[in-house]
Amino acid sequence: MHGPLCPPSPDTVDQAISLLLGSIRKINNTSASDPTEYTREREIAEVELAAAAIHHELLLRVALLKRQRNSSRWIYQLPQEIFTEILIIDIINSDLEQPNAISYPHWIPQAARPEAPRRTQLCNISHRFLQTIMGTPRIWSTIRWGRDDHTRCLQMSAQVPLSIRCSENDRMKLQSPGVISEFLNDVWDHSCRWEALSLRLGFDVRHLPFLEVSAPQIRDLTVEDTSRGFGAKLAEYGFGAMHTGYKPMTYVLKIFGSPPLRHLSLNGIGLQWNDLGFSRLKYLSLMKIQEGAPSLQKLLEILNMASDLEQLILHAVDIINSSDEQELYMQPIHLSSLLSLWLEDLPAGSTEHLIRAIWFPQLKSMRVRGRFLEHFENSNSDQNPYHYFFLVLIPILSSSTQGLTLSNETSLNLLSLGAGRWAEDAGEKTASLVVEVEDPLSAVPKMVDFLTSNRILVPLTIAANGYNRAFDATLPPTPSFPAEVLEKLPTVTHISALVLVDALNIMNVLGAIRRDDETGRLGWACPKLEVLDFSAVDGLTSEHREAFLNARYGDGSPLLVEGEVVHRPLMVNLQYFTPWET
Repeated sequence: MHGPLCPPSPDTVDQAISLLLGSIRKINNTSASDPTEYTREREIAEVELAAAAIHHELLLRVALLKRQRNSSRWIYQLPQEIFTEILIIDIINSDLEQPNAISYPHWIPQAARPEAPRRTQLCNISHRFLQTIMGTPRIWSTIRWGRDDHTRCLQMSAQVPLSIRCSENDRMKLQSPGVISEFLNDVWDHSCRWEALSLRLGFDVRHLPFLEVSAPQIRDLTVEDTSRGFGAKLAEYGFGAMHTGYKPMTYVLKIFGSPPLRHLSLNGIGLQWNDLGFSRLKYLSLMKIQEGAPSLQKLLEILNMASDLEQLILHAVDIINSSDEQELYMQPIHLSSLLSLWLEDLPAGSTEHLIRAIWFPQLKSMRVRGRFLEHFENSNSDQNPYHYFFLVLIPILSSSTQGLTLSNETSLNLLSLGAGRWAEDAGEKTASLVVEVEDPLSAVPKMVDFLTSNRILVPLTIAANGYNRAFDATLPPTPSFPAEVLEKLPTVTHISALVLVDALNIMNVLGAIRRDDETGRLGWACPKLEVLDFSAVDGLTSEHREAFLNARYGDGSPLLVEGEVVHRPLMVNLQYFTPWET
């Protein structure tokens, strides 16, 4: 009887090789005339086992060499606590930097899709990486649907606070909505240790159980209802439910446990505002909320508690506003840390009341839309109810490095004055004001007087008829922009128009010599003008252009008028519409 085969256990690779060579010699020396089949198979098996032992020993030696090499690198010489913190920061930041609005159809190759989660990649570097990642619960506390094995993350994260992110656009491949419900069902059982929650979903009746939750530790909350899809967009342009079949549904989120919120962002979904902590709130964003919107009184109470608030966004929120509530909180609400403010499309009177009630000495970025044009007059007066608002606004406008844009949106009855784009991070001072007007011809001079009286001398762009021109809209035959205000604006660099009659009036003003009211010298209006954009004006002829160029520039030589030498301004870049030649 032969005993069972056992793999050799060589102490060195040399011994394993000797065993392998000895087994090969035994096979060669066996008589080819009378070998038993069993003996030959056994000897072949011995060779295979010896070769496997050599391979195993070589792998062990390679691993040992890698450990010796890695131990000489500085990152492996760090104390374990510092090494662990570096890994946590790296993994959490890499999760946040992943694209948040990408879905991958079947025809996109797998190689073009995002790689495995960062923690999985780092596990393959070395034994220390693997041991640290597997033994640190905080590394597993960030869970993203579609990229992480949430069941394993919930288990490996032990009892540390969780950061949950679920977005329909975060998935690596198309999945059924039922998978989202399964994910929510699992993570909802751990709501007691949530620290951050971000949901961007098309809510429907299947998600109603997930709109009530007890989360006493949550600090960062972002919830967006994306169900207002294409049908909602059509409804905004006048196509109702009869045409689109779209019936908007409203949902209200209820959070129990009095969590100390630090970041609150709601888009398209309301909130039950009772029993929530706002004393640590630094970011508040409410957009497109109908049911579940706070009343004006509740909103003012929240702002009064959130003394460290840094960013406030209120856009298309149906704030319940009554005359009695407007009498509340007439004392200023001091938000000394507020850097960014966005108030737009709020119910009548809400924007005006908020900008009167809030004091924000450190404000850097604002976007405000309201009906307070008449208060631009006497903006420096203490009797002006918006006096403090203008004290903050005027320095922001005056310090604009990108210049200002005055846009007369005649088709929308809006007059806007902007300094760059509104920035959420408030890294640069920017301001954008949108004022609802009834008569543009009288509104534009008020805005110009506001600029000149406060000595806001920055490069200015004029959009005489705005930028929003509907294709089917009939352009007005009468002027909608008072061209004479250009004589008061020496810093204008760009002018554009859409309406022929306004373009002609602008060229008449720019082509005439007039005496400046401040300096008393003769010259042309807008001496710093660089671009005159009439490319969208239909009906402007070559005679109009030649008359303007001759009046303003002539042959380029100075003129002698009333004993005073009048120098020509710099040549303007005149852009005009060129019809197709037939």
